[in-house]
Amino acid sequence: MSLNAHHALRDHSVSVRHRGAGPERIGDILLQSGALDPGDLFKALALQKHEDLRLGEMLLGLQVTKEQAILDALGEQATLPVVDLDRDPPSRILAQACSPILGIKQGFVIWKKLGETLVVAISDPAQREQTRNALLDISTNVLFVLSSENAILRYYQTTFKEELSQAANCRCPEGLSIRGWHGRKPKIIGAFLLATLILAAVLVPQQLIAALLGWILVALIGNSLFKLVTLIAFLRSPPEQKSQKPKKKLPKISIMVPLLRESDILDRLIERMSALVYPKELLEICIVYEANDQETKNHLAARRLPYWMRSIEVPASHLQTKPRALNYALDFCKGDIIGIYDAEDAPEPDQLYRVIETFEKSAENVACVQCRLDYYNSKTNWLSRCFTIEYAILFRVILPGLQRLGLPIPLGGTSVFFRRDHLEKLGRWDAHNVTEDADLGMRLHRLGMRCVCAPATTYEEANFRVLPWIRQRSRWLKGFLQTWVTHLRNPVALYRQLGGFGFLIFHILFLGTFTSFAATPMVLPLWTFSMGYELPLYQAVSPLFINIMVVAFLATEALLLVLGFVALRQREDRSLFGALPLMLFYWPIGSFAAYKALYELFMKPMYWDKTCHGINDREHQGEIDRLTAPKPAVQVERLQPLT
Repeated sequence: MSLNAHHALRDHSVSVRHRGAGPERIGDILLQSGALDPGDLFKALALQKHEDLRLGEMLLGLQVTKEQAILDALGEQATLPVVDLDRDPPSRILAQACSPILGIKQGFVIWKKLGETLVVAISDPAQREQTRNALLDISTNVLFVLSSENAILRYYQTTFKEELSQAANCRCPEGLSIRGWHGRKPKIIGAFLLATLILAAVLVPQQLIAALLGWILVALIGNSLFKLVTLIAFLRSPPEQKSQKPKKKLPKISIMVPLLRESDILDRLIERMSALVYPKELLEICIVYEANDQETKNHLAARRLPYWMRSIEVPASHLQTKPRALNYALDFCKGDIIGIYDAEDAPEPDQLYRVIETFEKSAENVACVQCRLDYYNSKTNWLSRCFTIEYAILFRVILPGLQRLGLPIPLGGTSVFFRRDHLEKLGRWDAHNVTEDADLGMRLHRLGMRCVCAPATTYEEANFRVLPWIRQRSRWLKGFLQTWVTHLRNPVALYRQLGGFGFLIFHILFLGTFTSFAATPMVLPLWTFSMGYELPLYQAVSPLFINIMVVAFLATEALLLVLGFVALRQREDRSLFGALPLMLFYWPIGSFAAYKALYELFMKPMYWDKTCHGINDREHQGEIDRLTAPKPAVQVERLQPLT
């Protein structure tokens, strides 16, 4: 410790001993120093009755006083000297004596050493005893100083970025991660399976065809029964029950928006986030970008962000995936509720209130809330229309049906909100899984947590070009296979945690979905065979079996039409009913994605096939404005307790 710092600590302790009790409340201290207006203090105290923030955080969020003034007032209240970590940073040798993850979580950093005493900078005086206990293995002699939370986070972010970057790669428990599936291992397994398939095709081709068709029929029936059961559960849903629990204070929400080479949509993203109706002192939008994304970095540097919005740079690594970026950025988020948006998202303005209401009405084991996803460019072409129908089936029928049946829900990658403490218990996201959302949905269900769907919608941009659609779908299907492989390592534990029905649904959701797309090249020839044309490879298959396959296929398509009809009735825009028959030509495209996914599962398992966003959202801005127009009646009702 420097001589000046030593004197500062000594002088402060002397002044504290002679100052007397003084004012105890931070508001009184700020008023006496002239750093705060009485009217602003009254407003902050009134809001505290409805918002879960400490007074200092509230005043900062309302922008009615300076951070330094609050620090000085806290220091006077807690009799602690205030230090500037930016001007006098901690010793790295001392700071690394404690895990940076623990330091970030509890808001402290080892600053200096004074003889045998550690001088520790903390952001919250109330955490002194907790911090002292965390440092017992290092030293029992601890002296505290006060620093801002932002300064502590900045220090860790710049000094320990490599350590935190490595930690982001393996936050998920190893036994529940796909990260061991890399290098030569998947290639050897893939080569063995391919060789076995080729050998069977040469030696017993007809028997191989019969076996594959049998598996396809099982998957087809399983998928159809699954959709039928969820449809019935959705249609028979009981009316929504209002919570009898006392209304809690509004929590602080941190929303992470991961970007990768999407600087062109950044300005529109800021506008859409600004339209969210939620107290800005309780809202933190974190724009997460990769260190090697210079274009986005430059755009952010040139753009002045609102005070409730900030950027987080993710250090470069051999692994560059969305879940890894989320793992890294979460350390620097301050909210009790953690949300995820994509770059092109346009959420309904009151969505955050609806999410909080859903949490309040739910049981304590509800770890997350999933909002509906829909598309604002559904009318671009036939592909975007079909994609919109598919999403309507998934988010407006299937997922609510799964929730009402108490079954595991494959989460969406955006507009999903977590209770932070539950998310930490889950081990965050698997940085190596390319559908980290669906995997996390299975993991939380296995640990006894649940997900519920919220009656709020986020509008996205549908992939309306065939090749990008195939690339996006291949990533999803590869992630489904990764999730299936990961969770099936211990099938006994999986069965015990999911239950018999949940175990079955798990296989249908992940392996069955992949099979339904991959089956197209084998199912299509059955139509010609059923019409009397002979196919030598299908001679080992009985005509009865083929007729059963054709009937099952027709029944599945009919069920999908019913599902689409029911799902579209849940949307305000009823103009897509005419596109329902086009779904017959939509599903087969997925077979290209399925075989691309299968190849990458063994050859490029960690490759993230990036989807470009914001292709044609400018020309649909009018539709976006219409879909996300404020609803005055809802806003007044929800904001009333805060006035």
